[in-house]
Amino acid sequence: MNTRIVRRIASLLAATLWLGACSSTPHWDARFGQSLRAALAAQAIDPGAARANRPVNGLDGKAAAAAYERYQHSAAAPAALAPLAIGAAK
Repeated sequence: MNTRIVRRIASLLAATLWLGACSSTPHWDARFGQSLRAALAAQAIDPGAARANRPVNGLDGKAAAAAYERYQHSAAAPAALAPLAIGAAK
């Protein structure tokens, strides 16, 4: 086979592959991040809660402080773990 023909075929193939890599994705880019925004919006119970002047339903101050203290001290001294015995039989 003639080397000139092989070079032309190779250059046409390379040009085709190069131009194929330049395609754009307008349909994908238009919706980029939409699922994230939908997931974040779905987590809000009341989006207008910051503008409302209603009292908050929940714990009183003493109960919240006690729960916070229990949480802070829960990982201070973890319980001792039992020794791991793999393959040991009694």
